[in-house]
Amino acid sequence: MNRRTGLSTLVALLSLSFAVFTYAQTGSVDVEGRVRAHADGQIVGLRVRLTRQSGGRQFTETFTSSDGRFSFRGVVSGDYLVEIPESADFMAAAATVSVQAAPTINRTVVSVLVDLMPRPSENRRAAVLAADFDTNVPAAAAKHYAAALKAIESKDSTKAISELQLAIQIFPKYYAARLELGRQFRSLKRFEEAADTLQSLGELAPSRAEPHLEYALVLLGLEKRDESIAELRTAIQLDEKSWAAHYFLGLALFDSDGNSAGKEFQRALELNEKKAAHAHVALARLALRNGSQQIALKHLDAYLALEPHAPDAETVRKFAERLRARKYE
Repeated sequence: MNRRTGLSTLVALLSLSFAVFTYAQTGSVDVEGRVRAHADGQIVGLRVRLTRQSGGRQFTETFTSSDGRFSFRGVVSGDYLVEIPESADFMAAAATVSVQAAPTINRTVVSVLVDLMPRPSENRRAAVLAADFDTNVPAAAAKHYAAALKAIESKDSTKAISELQLAIQIFPKYYAARLELGRQFRSLKRFEEAADTLQSLGELAPSRAEPHLEYALVLLGLEKRDESIAELRTAIQLDEKSWAAHYFLGLALFDSDGNSAGKEFQRALELNEKKAAHAHVALARLALRNGSQQIALKHLDAYLALEPHAPDAETVRKFAERLRARKYE
């Protein structure tokens, strides 16, 4: 095997080796997980987003139960990001998982543990105030919104959507209801409806990055990558110190502009290396794509130093060992 062929093989292997592999006879697996908090805070009802990282990105969402558990059923083969968006009590968090279907095992479950870090106490009230755009919501609209939240907790998307639509019908500028309705549509892959709901949401809250992030994810679902990138850049302009915004922009740029993607991953690491640890994995993939095993190893070792007990740590460790051994062949 010549050097070029060897590197190409390594790149292919790396893209499949960053998380635990699982198998299922039907070509799908169940992803089950739990959030773990090291401080007081509300863990029930936290939104959990499962994003496929390749093959025309697909998204689905669920919510945590009273003990912080969540699950996604019938997940097809691919690389995924499990994301917990920032809440009033906790910072955003994420973990990667990879599944591979095979015809030998009936049913397999891959487990994911996501650690949550509390928001600084001085920022909690500020977060509530920053989101307080709906001060003039009529009581009838608020009642429908409250009913929608209960339906979401019960995983009744049909009722949740109906209640949210009624709330918006009464009060068209209902920011929270529109944001939630867009998320519900996106979780059902009804991307066109989600786009119609979210497209003008930034006008209701011009200082918030969140509407642009949400809309960007919908645009990815519609395979409108350039428009999604534009929305992500706007989100960063509004909140440049969000490591997550830079990280997702890096993912969006990964296939089309590796140099720019690398800069976004580096910025995410500068802002919060611990939270953005998987940016090291992405940078390793970029390095291998460019033929640099030494830089790839540097980033893999950095990831393992930050996350030695992560669900995918052992797989990354084994690959790094194979890459290091091949380096000296």
